[in-house]
Amino acid sequence: MGNDGGVDPWARWLLHGRSGGDEAAEQQTLNFLTPIRDRVLNGADIQPGDVVLDVGCGDGLLGFGSLSRVGHDGTVVFTDVSPDLLNECREIAERARVSHRCMFVRTPAETLEGIEDSSVDVVTTRSVLIYVDDKPAAFDAFRRVLRPGGRMSLFEPINRRHLELNRDTLFGYDVTPVMELAAKVRAVFEAVADPDGPMLGFDETDLLHVAEVSGLTDITVSLELTSTERPYFRDLSWETFLQMSPNPHAPTFGDAIKKALNDNESAVFESHLRPKVETSMGARVRNAHAYVTAREPEAAPEHTPASESPPHPSPWS
Repeated sequence: MGNDGGVDPWARWLLHGRSGGDEAAEQQTLNFLTPIRDRVLNGADIQPGDVVLDVGCGDGLLGFGSLSRVGHDGTVVFTDVSPDLLNECREIAERARVSHRCMFVRTPAETLEGIEDSSVDVVTTRSVLIYVDDKPAAFDAFRRVLRPGGRMSLFEPINRRHLELNRDTLFGYDVTPVMELAAKVRAVFEAVADPDGPMLGFDETDLLHVAEVSGLTDITVSLELTSTERPYFRDLSWETFLQMSPNPHAPTFGDAIKKALNDNESAVFESHLRPKVETSMGARVRNAHAYVTAREPEAAPEHTPASESPPHPSPWS
């Protein structure tokens, strides 16, 4: 998949856009994501012989991390809406000679169509619900496929809090000397992110509520707010930085700057930001994210699906 021109937007972003096509930047992304992967998998309490469902598998970070935990008698089911990403995972599995322990199903998180009822021991997902409009339906689908006593473990950025934490930064760098210009650039990204949409319209309390209403039990939601002076990327060229985008729906940083600023403003903005990007100085990276673990009851009682629950004061209602 070296040429990404013909792949779908999800694969194009995951395999190119998030790291600007730079292999070193992609490795740094993986270094950042690996502890998140491990915490999600630890929260799932995966046992040898388990069937693990990786919802929204992407390029397989969680799924392939699960293989060593399920052992030779276990199975990992990779699901995604992107056929190109499923093909990428299938190719990785074949090269690693583990495809006999893997299944690949194209299906959305809201339905998990193609996955049988009560057929998996574990559901895992990472940064998927931020793209799902109907989160209650997704939790209902998680419950449907879990066996009695099965476990769910997930990670989600809490972007609503992230925005509030980073009003004085942009792309993880201090922009107070060029705050007016940074606000114009930020406005380009905010214009494509509905404040009540799937990426911004929820927080950790909503995750707790919808998990409860779905009928899951033993729910733990852990919100983490972090701040560090370590930038997202080190030794990053300005050209690579301009080709990056924060998510599949967003423009690249370069396109946002070009759209927001005129030539003179762009020159001032670049003179401030470029040295910080290329020298890894002046960073202030703040994050807000949540880990959620829960369990399917051993004897599942009758319950009202979360998607049919009474009104709740959240954007999902």
